[in-house]
This record gives sequence, C-alpha cells and structure tokens, in this order.
Amino acid sequence: MSETAAIAHGRLRRWGRRLAPLLVVNVFYFGLLIYPLLRIWELLAGSLPGTPVLLAIMVGPLLGRLSYEFFPGTATRWLSGAALTWLGICFLAFPLVAGFELLRLFLPLPPQTWGLILAGALTVLGMAAFTNAQLVRTRAVQIPHEHAPDGLRLVQISDVHVGSRSGRFLDRVVRKVNALKPDMVVITGDLIDFRDISSEELGSLARIEAPAWFIIGNHERYVDVEEICGRLTGHGIHVIRNGTARHGSIQLIGIDDAEPKSQVRRELRKLTPVSDAYRILLYHRPDGAEDAAAWGAHLMLCGHTHNGQIVPFNFIVRRIFPRIRGLYEVDGMHLYVSPGTGTWGPILRLGSRSEISLFTLGPLKSCQEDA
Repeated sequence: MSETAAIAHGRLRRWGRRLAPLLVVNVFYFGLLIYPLLRIWELLAGSLPGTPVLLAIMVGPLLGRLSYEFFPGTATRWLSGAALTWLGICFLAFPLVAGFELLRLFLPLPPQTWGLILAGALTVLGMAAFTNAQLVRTRAVQIPHEHAPDGLRLVQISDVHVGSRSGRFLDRVVRKVNALKPDMVVITGDLIDFRDISSEELGSLARIEAPAWFIIGNHERYVDVEEICGRLTGHGIHVIRNGTARHGSIQLIGIDDAEPKSQVRRELRKLTPVSDAYRILLYHRPDGAEDAAAWGAHLMLCGHTHNGQIVPFNFIVRRIFPRIRGLYEVDGMHLYVSPGTGTWGPILRLGSRSEISLFTLGPLKSCQEDA
C-alpha cells in the first residue's frame, strides 16, 4: 500500500469510528422516539404533518433538552424536564406501534380506528407511568449476619436525580426517611443530575434525623461533582470518596463511580477491612460484587439500574446488569440493588417502582424481603 493510500485508509477508519456512534444515536432517536408519533399522526390524519409541525416534532424535544445546557435557569430546566418526559412518552409509543404493525396484518381495521386505539392506549400508559413516578414505596429487608449490630435500622436512598426531579420531591423523600426512624442513612449516588443545583434546593438534606453518608454516582461525575460534595457537606452529609468511615461497630466503605468494571477491585486494594466491624460497601452500580466479597464486605449497597424504569427498556438494562433489582447473595456477601428513589430524565415509571430501602440488621435466621 502506498503512503497516500495508507493515509487515506487511516482517515476513513477515523471517520468510521466517529460516524458509527452518530449513526446509532440517530437510529435510536428517529426510529424509537420520532417515528412512532409520526405513525400515529399519519393514521389519525391520513397524512404526515406539514413541515413546521414535522420539524417541531423532530427537533423541538432535542432543543428543549439542550436549552438548560446553554441557558441555565429555572425556566429552561423545566423546559428540559418537559422535553425529556415527552421523549419518554415517545418511547412508550414504540412498542405500541411495533405491535400495531404486526396486528394490522390480521385485523384489517380502518387506519383512523387504529390511530384512535393507539392514541388512547398511549394516553393511558403515559398517565399511569407519570402517576407511578410520583409514588415512593418503602421496601423492608432483613439482613442476617453474626457480626451485624442487632436491630440496627439502615435506610438507603439512591438515584433521586434532583434536577430531573425537584427539591420538593427530595423534601418528600426526606420526610419519608425520617418517618422510618433509621439509625443511619446512606445515599448511593445520582442524588443530582443537573449542573448548578443550588444549596437551597438541597436544604431538606439538613433535616435528615440520622447520620447520613453519600457516595457519588455517574451523574455527579457528569456535572459539578466537587461543588456537589461541598454543598452536601454543608448540609451535614458525610461524603466518602474512595475511603472508609466508622460508625460504631460498622465500617462504611465508599467508592467513586467509574466506568471500568475493575473499579471496586482497584480501590479496595488500597483499603484495609476492620476485622471486628460489620463492613458495608457503598458503590453506585452493581459491579464488582465478587471483588467486594473477596475483600471482606458483608453487605454491598448499589443503585444505578432503576430496574429499567420504563418497559421495555428493562430488558436491555438486564443484559448489562443481570443483578438488576433486589437482594442477592454473592460468595457469602449480601448485595442489594435499589431500583432508585427518583427517576432520571422522563418523570415516568412503567414496570418498575420508586423505592426507599429499609434494612434491619442482626443475627436473624434467614434473609427476608417484602414483596
């Protein structure tokens, strides 16, 4: 191969690496989020919308989402949230339209009738998902271990996503946490997902009536992580970053979120387990459980998965994180994966529920998890 050909080949490969992710994003955006609504519109109206409406449907939600990034403020934040919820409704429309394309081969109903059925089903699903996203349940889990403090009540909240959700939602979560009268509280990441969330909006955290610890998730890394940690510290929240903390007979280990699956193993090599303590590892995503068990953790608390948040997305998430929600036993260690207390992006939940997790520790006979 000549030098000129080699240079041209190298440029093509670089362009290919750049274009491939862009192609995937466009297929996802237009195929899963835009096409379903256009198909329903076409069935109802008999034709596609005119150019102005078509452009608004195709580009409007994306511009709405990006508005906060360029012009941060209360109005653009709510516009961004509305755009994300709209895109979530578009995602709900995809399986409905996909199912319609199959059913119409066997049920030759008039196009407008199909359009009315799809629009009605999407309205019902959207309202159900939005309502479900407002509800936060408490799941009680009993964790047995001979070294665990008998009867200690530990509350976990995770993935609240202030930014996508409001400070009022966080205040409601804090009130529910206090009503459980915990001995300690842990926040396993993604408390915040927008930049420049003010200390005032996070003020309800100062009203948590038990010692509380926080570890960062991926969304804190995406925005202003150092500033976030400073605001939380100002509200009395203990931040653990790749280190440990002691609370009575409990050793808490907090590890920063990172993309490599080796993150837990790599950071635990730098830390020493306290031999006479009950050791609780906090890590945002359910990776590295085997490494945590080998190090000597007794309980590992994670979040991140949202249990898929919206069906059928949960099928994709389960392929990435097989331990998607609930209690698992890994090499003698208990692992609990929270489905999240809030919602990311769309204020929608379908096929999953928001949760505050309440753990009761002690020398019990067996693990128990309420339905």
